[in-house]
Order: sequence, then structure tokens, then C-alpha cells
Amino acid sequence: MYDDQIIPLLHEMSQLEKLTLYLVVYGRISFIDGTHLVNDILGKMSHLHAFIFNIITQTLPINQEFLPTSDEVLHPLIEKGYNADCYTAYNAIEMGQCHIYSLPFTMERMDIHTRSFPGGLFMSVRFLLVFDLYHSFEHDFFARISRSFPLVKKLVIMNPTRQTNKRTYQKDDPEQTSSIVEFSHLMILELSAASLDYVEQFFFDFNTRLPCINKLYVEYDLLVNATSHFTNDAARTNCSKLQHIIFSSKPMTYPENFYQYFPLL
Repeated sequence: MYDDQIIPLLHEMSQLEKLTLYLVVYGRISFIDGTHLVNDILGKMSHLHAFIFNIITQTLPINQEFLPTSDEVLHPLIEKGYNADCYTAYNAIEMGQCHIYSLPFTMERMDIHTRSFPGGLFMSVRFLLVFDLYHSFEHDFFARISRSFPLVKKLVIMNPTRQTNKRTYQKDDPEQTSSIVEFSHLMILELSAASLDYVEQFFFDFNTRLPCINKLYVEYDLLVNATSHFTNDAARTNCSKLQHIIFSSKPMTYPENFYQYFPLL
């Protein structure tokens, strides 16, 4: 949604008593921060007694002389007695973003548009989308989101950037075993807009455990490469649980060992 669509829409709803906003906003020259929420919503909706929000201001051109901190973004809301949190992120091509949300977080979906997500605990979230065009998601990022979203059932990863610190299998290494990420309730994983490294991140068992995985969206060639033509034992445990694989482009025929590798298909 673009900035010039938001405020007129809210003015039409000035009599609301409860408002839930989930927005990803483009086309602004400043973040939607606590000041905007206080002045443009709370100050103009006098009947409002419940305000739940989750707002990302995306790809904002940076003014290097003014880079708001999280405390500065939140301060006007905290002064009004609202419980909220936020984080900001700035990248090398002079773009920035801000993610601000009310607490306790009660929505079932969360979008994260940067690897700078600091963590937290979001027990209500069942659908999580993580997206970053400029920086890779490393193993520690997935460890952080597995702790932050323990009940997530669907995860979409959109990131074309290869990992810079790929993990390799280290036999009899207790530190590697203890750092395996587990998504205990994840059933649906979408990797159609992700690089090869994220297929390996999720399906190599020395990286990730997926006890409930059921459905995978992925490019066929990526799956072939990650599994070494359906022979790699490191991916066999997680892959053997899949009951549905959705390819954007299917091959004419599958190799002989394909269904042995995915016995539940």
C-alpha cells in the first residue's frame, strides 16, 4: 500500500472502537513511527479503545543526518501508555525500513523484511514470511526465528542471496549437534523464491530438524542440486517426510530413485 492511500481511508473510519492494522507501506519519505500513529490515528479516532498494529515502512531513502533509533520511533506511543516494539534497518545502498508492532502480538501472520529482526516471542504466529533482497539469512537467523515463532506452521523464504557462512557437516562435533535448529510445528515450507543455500539450510539434518514437515514449494533444479540427484543422506531424513512437493516447472520424467527418496509422495 502506498502512503497517499492510508490516511484518507482511516479518516473514513473515524467512529471505529477497535482497529487492527497490518500494513507494508511504500512511497514514503519518512517512517511510519509513533508520532504518526499518535497524530494521524489515535488523535483523530476518539472512539478507539483497542488499537492493534503491525506496520512495515519499506525501502525508504535514507537521510544520513537523521537515522531514527527504535527508542525515538516508539517514544510517542510509550508516552500515551501503549505497549509496542520496533526495529529499524539500514543497508549499504542507502535504503532503510522500520517495523513497528503492538504488544502483546496477537496476529497469526508476521512478515520480516530484513535479517536485522532482533527476536522476541510471538506465540500467535502461524504464518511467517521472511524477505531480504540485499543480505543473506545465516544459520543464526533461523535459530532466532525458530525461538521467536515456536508454533509457526507455514514459512515462506524470499531471498536470492547465497549464505556467506554455510555450515558443513562435522562428524562427532557436539557443538554442531547442539546448534541444530528445530521448527517443531512447521508443516509447509515455501522456497520458490530462495537460493540453493536455503534448501540445504532446511533439509540437511545437521542444520535443521523438521519433524512435522508435509509440503514443500521449490524449484526442481534446486532440489536436484541440494540432494545430489536424490542421493545425499544429509537431506534424506527431512525429505522422507514430505507428502507434497509443488514445482513451478515439473520435469517430463523423474529419475528412478526420486520416489525412493520421497517415499510418501
